[in-house]
Amino acid sequence: MKTKVLVGVLVLLLLGGIYFGLNAAKQAKINGTNVTSLDTSENSTTKKMTAPIIDDQEGLQVGAQWVKQEKPSSEQVFSINLNNHAINVDGFQFEGNVTVLLDDREIPIQIEVLKMEGSGHHLSAEIKVESPEFTEASPGSRLTLKVQNVYNTPTRSFTWQF
Repeated sequence: MKTKVLVGVLVLLLLGGIYFGLNAAKQAKINGTNVTSLDTSENSTTKKMTAPIIDDQEGLQVGAQWVKQEKPSSEQVFSINLNNHAINVDGFQFEGNVTVLLDDREIPIQIEVLKMEGSGHHLSAEIKVESPEFTEASPGSRLTLKVQNVYNTPTRSFTWQF
């Protein structure tokens, strides 16, 4: 009896590991990131995708990545992922629910959704955020992206450095 229970538990652990591994690989493919990257991965000669930052609260995971520009630009691009197994996130509007801070000061922005994929419990979007104030950032300046009104969490913050 003990052997059957032990084998059953091991099989469940193996299947769970395979499921989560495949799910992570699928998500990385959607995001265009390199799963083995610990810092940044090259997307082109002028842009680098930062490592994902994950905020996992209230049963809904929000992940964000920044396409870091090598030269000052008034446009910044972010990849945002909403993942859960409890609620439908199809109706989430990025416009109006995203704010940006530069060195802890909120700046005026315009948002454009460049690409949106997924449905139901899994939604990915690539958004372009435009502000002339981005060109004032210097090396070491902090960039904070705030995603608001996601399920039961009023604000989720993601911070990087120029």
